[in-house]
Amino acid sequence: MKKFLLVLLVLLFAASLGFAGPGAEKKKMTIAIIPMFVGHPWFVRCELGAKRAAEELGINYLFLGPEKADTAKQLDIFNDQVNKKVDAIILASSEGKAWERPIEDAMAKGVPVFGFDIGAGDKPIWTASGWEEVSSGKNIGEGLAKEIGGKGKVAILTGSMGSEFLARRQKSIEDTLAKYPGIKVVGVYATEDDYEKALSISESVLQANPDLAGFASTVTTGVPAAAKAIENAGLGGKVAVWSVSLGKQNADYVKDGVVKGALILDPAKMTYLGVMIAYNYLTKNKVLPKPGDEFGWAGKPTTLMERKFSYAPDVLLTPANIGDFDF
Repeated sequence: MKKFLLVLLVLLFAASLGFAGPGAEKKKMTIAIIPMFVGHPWFVRCELGAKRAAEELGINYLFLGPEKADTAKQLDIFNDQVNKKVDAIILASSEGKAWERPIEDAMAKGVPVFGFDIGAGDKPIWTASGWEEVSSGKNIGEGLAKEIGGKGKVAILTGSMGSEFLARRQKSIEDTLAKYPGIKVVGVYATEDDYEKALSISESVLQANPDLAGFASTVTTGVPAAAKAIENAGLGGKVAVWSVSLGKQNADYVKDGVVKGALILDPAKMTYLGVMIAYNYLTKNKVLPKPGDEFGWAGKPTTLMERKFSYAPDVLLTPANIGDFDF
């Protein structure tokens, strides 16, 4: 009995000093966020949202990605995190088909996979995004049609032709513009979300169509690229630009009136939402979002149950509010 009491006292003393026996200390949850690439202002802002959510929840987060869009390198990072058995992975990739098997394998190994931003096909459990593609495509199409008076030639810029997400936004833009008999779409151009390529394409489109009325873009790269091409051609204010957009890189174009159709969202709130969704799934018996749910700083997203997506809304950039978006 004395021996038992002595052991008990030792354990209590150790506990009071912050020590615990083998296996007693609970491992801190870790969620890995893997963007298409790092360094871009968009993804820099995304990391801030992940960090804010992790701090609020008291968990660890990792933000890892290749230096430029590279599916093979991104897959290496993904597999490494699966092998390290992180608690969950949140992934963004434009090549959904290429990720079907890796995502299935990861989840079979006990690592749930979620999507964010552009998502990663239909295999992730849930995706936290922004600019819901149909509504944002409609906003882009309607805004452009209104600015050009319902008539004229329009070029559509997109990222990767292999992205189902972007394809849905593109179709929404096209369907919206099709309601205006006076509007003609001269082509759809894949930029791979690369600024220099988008600029070159925009300049070529303007040269081939000197009477072009406007650009519509499914990706953020389209705004600065098209705006620069328009300025270079001396057509500022004469060719409309409507697209999803970043803020800081387009501030001058918005202030100068070159761009009147830049639709923005705060990507930090989108990634914050993704971490919150993954955390709730892990800690609340696999609960998933439903319409009307609120998520703290991210507010109340638009949730489409059948699509397994929750979206943050877009905001039109204006000279009055451009200073609010410093990314």
